[in-house]
Amino acid sequence: MKKSLYIISALLINASTLLAQSEKISVKAPGFARPLVEKLVSEYTKQHPDANIEIVKGKTEDAAHTLQFTAEGGDINIARYAVVPVTASGSDAEQLLQSSHLNAKQLRNLFFLKDEFADEEHKESKAEKAVHIYTGNSQQSVARAYASRFNQDATNYKGKKISGDDSFLNIAISRDPLGVTINALSNVYDLKSRKLAGNLAIVPLDLDKQGRQVFHQGNLDEIISLLEQEEFKEIPVGNLGLAYNHADTRQNDFVHWILTEGTKYAHEYGLLNLSQKEQTAQLERTQDAVLLSCL
Repeated sequence: MKKSLYIISALLINASTLLAQSEKISVKAPGFARPLVEKLVSEYTKQHPDANIEIVKGKTEDAAHTLQFTAEGGDINIARYAVVPVTASGSDAEQLLQSSHLNAKQLRNLFFLKDEFADEEHKESKAEKAVHIYTGNSQQSVARAYASRFNQDATNYKGKKISGDDSFLNIAISRDPLGVTINALSNVYDLKSRKLAGNLAIVPLDLDKQGRQVFHQGNLDEIISLLEQEEFKEIPVGNLGLAYNHADTRQNDFVHWILTEGTKYAHEYGLLNLSQKEQTAQLERTQDAVLLSCL
């Protein structure tokens, strides 16, 4: 009798495990990271045919089975993204800004409303008065990370706020000769040619000699390499993070796979890798989270 109960119990455990493995995991991602996330899901499911992972848009009802990539960092960080100011190539805005090399202070003045409590007086430049600022307005817009790097709130941007994916910002400035915006490298460069999208121009920045040369040459891989080695106040870098259910075995396995095997795809899709030290720290965090979820 006891032997039969043990067999039944073992069968039930195995059945529960198989059921958990087959349960669908919904994955959400900000637009600038979606191509990378699609690649990660594709490669992982090739190696794990039993995994049922689907990328979705909008809200999901089952939080326990949702894995959220986020532009504001998360439980675990898996990559980084750089944000640059852009305008339409050949536009009036490009003409106004082409002779300038904006430093961090000038960028703050260009994109954000005047601080009424600031000690110093600021006289608006001709370009500041003329250009029209466009920024993303969604929770997953890179505009939020850009603002935080300048010690600003996302509500403090000048100009128009555009809802939806940040790729819509490129459309907005293409229709406005005076339009200027900010966007992630993956939304500004052609991921196949590795060159700046033909209808866009990066606003000149006050970088060192090497930085100016690399951006002038305009090769995405060289820019990524530069930004992984050197920090510029004029080019904020944010963390692409993950929020997920640590008690879910499949989600834990997917996250561990991303940190050990999936990071090699970051450059291909316009993102920066974490430093080796930071990647090791993130792996340790995944292990700690699994242990805590078992208590």
